[in-house]
Amino acid sequence: MKAILAGLSLLLLTAAFEPAQATARETLWLQQNEHNRPNTPLTINGQQTPALLDTGATIALIDDDFLTSELQPDESVETRVLGIGGQRLFPVTKIGSLSAGARSWYGLRVAVNTVDAFPVQQNILPTSMFDNSVIDFDFQNDRVELYTGYPKFVRDARRSTISYIDHEGLIFIPVRINGVRGKALVDTGASVCFVNQRFAERARGVPRVQEEQDLLGSDLERNSVRLYNFRRLHFGENHISKFTIPVFETEMFKTLGFEEEPMMVMGMDLLEHFRVQLDQKRKRIVLLH
Repeated sequence: MKAILAGLSLLLLTAAFEPAQATARETLWLQQNEHNRPNTPLTINGQQTPALLDTGATIALIDDDFLTSELQPDESVETRVLGIGGQRLFPVTKIGSLSAGARSWYGLRVAVNTVDAFPVQQNILPTSMFDNSVIDFDFQNDRVELYTGYPKFVRDARRSTISYIDHEGLIFIPVRINGVRGKALVDTGASVCFVNQRFAERARGVPRVQEEQDLLGSDLERNSVRLYNFRRLHFGENHISKFTIPVFETEMFKTLGFEEEPMMVMGMDLLEHFRVQLDQKRKRIVLLH
C-alpha cells in the first residue's frame, strides 16, 4: 500500500453556500492523474482548471489566481482547513461564477488559497455542493453521475448498502478491524487509508519491525508513520483479510470530537475498487463490486 496521503483535507465553514438547481441526470468526467483521485474539469470565472471532487470537504477551495479582482475577504466568516499536519485559517470571498459539468453557481462563497504550498496545491469541490439525491462515483468508467431517485442498479455487481452518519457535513460509516468497532471517514480526497493509534491498540495490530514510511498530507508536510498488520477489515458486507495500513495520530479526529474513539480514514486506495453511490436523501452508501 502506498503510504502517501497527498490530498487529505477537511474544510469547515460556519456559513452555507447556495446550491444550484439540479437537473434529471448529469455527468462529471474524471481526469487521469498520478494519485488516482477524482479530479474533474472546473470553470472558475471563465478559466478552466481541474478540481478534486472531495467527500472530505465542506466548502469549495480555489486558488487566488482565478479571482477577477483583488481579494476582499468576508471577515465575519472564519474558514479553517484541517490536514494531517495542522490547520490554517483561510480568507473567504464570493466569486462571479463557477461551473462543473452542466452545473453552475453564481456569487458562490468560497475559501481562497493564497499560498501554493499550504495546505493544498489544487482546487477542491466538495460533493456536498450537489443537491442531487445520488452521487454515483463510477471510477472504472472515469465518471461521476448525479441524479435523483435511487442508486442505479448494475447488473452482475455485488451490492452492499451501509447507513452513514453525517457529522459536520462529513460522511462516517461503521467499520470493524479484528472485531473492534470504529468509524471511518469516507474521503475521496485522501490517497490512502489510515487508522489512529487507539484503533491499532484496541484491534491489536502488529507493527512491522523496523519499517516506517512517510505520510504526505494536504499541508505537504512529511510525517513518519508506522505500518501495522491486521487480520480482517469489515465494512458492510465487504471484508479484507491480512492487510497492512499506516497508523497515524492526527489533530483532525480530536477537532471533530473523536479523539477517544477508534477512527479510520477510508481513502482512494480502497474506494477505487468499488463503484461508490452516495444516497444523500436516505444517508446510505451503496458499494458495488
